[in-house]
Amino acid sequence: MSLRLVALLVVFIVPAAVAQTPPTAPDTAAPSHATQKPVPVFGDDHPECGEWSDGCIVCTREGCSLPGIACVPKDPACRKAK
Repeated sequence: MSLRLVALLVVFIVPAAVAQTPPTAPDTAAPSHATQKPVPVFGDDHPECGEWSDGCIVCTREGCSLPGIACVPKDPACRKAK
């Protein structure tokens, strides 16, 4: 009988309790890439820079590369001056 009670708790009660848990707030300290300017625009704001990157794509005045598969973007930074 106790095994049946434990099974009922696991199947019905625990998932219902987990579903009612309010979601946690997102980490506000992390920069939002949704509000960050696109990497190609970094060159417009920094005319002295000849090559810049966010760790995922590399841009020059001629264009930008494609991002890698396991890429974690950072803030864009100048890699080479003109």
